Amino acid sequence: MSTGGSPAWTVRAAVANCSVRPWLGEAWRCHTRKWPGDNADGSLKATGRYHRGRDRYPESETWPALYTGLAEHIALGESLRHTQHLPGLAWKRVTRLEISLEAVLDGTGLGDGDFPGTPVLDDLCRPADYDLTHEIARAARARGAEALLVPTCTRFTGNNLIIFPDLLRSGSSLIVSSAEDPDLYIDWDELRSTT
Repeated sequence: MSTGGSPAWTVRAAVANCSVRPWLGEAWRCHTRKWPGDNADGSLKATGRYHRGRDRYPESETWPALYTGLAEHIALGESLRHTQHLPGLAWKRVTRLEISLEAVLDGTGLGDGDFPGTPVLDDLCRPADYDLTHEIARAARARGAEALLVPTCTRFTGNNLIIFPDLLRSGSSLIVSSAEDPDLYIDWDELRSTT
């Protein structure tokens, strides 16, 4: 269906119009201490915004993703918005990665809502409805992208870099340059008194 002479928006057409280019820089992850900062194995356990895990999909329909923010506060914000249990905060790690990728799909305009039918950022940030973002990830992967650059859902200004480690090319690299375990204190007495 067309709107005002323009073809209807589709994920396939939108992703086909995104540029794919090399990317070099730093990114941060806020993740559980169980996994090294450059390891996406945990993503295969539970489905997320741009990946499919074994909790909802058969093995043949899963793919891993390494979620990073292009600023430390973005990585922290993305992690916090998915924290369901406060004790989990005590086991977080912040890792800085030096990244060099040969093929990154720039999806930063996918949620700009430019014309009717185009998704807006809220469509890309639904906490449990991943149909649209999975379709975007599948289309990016089909184009041979090693990663996807997308707007953050934290409401901070900035972007996330979603890396597909199973698609990394031989000339690409992820190097852990630092990792810190923040001391996130939880006052249990205060928490109990407010609930």
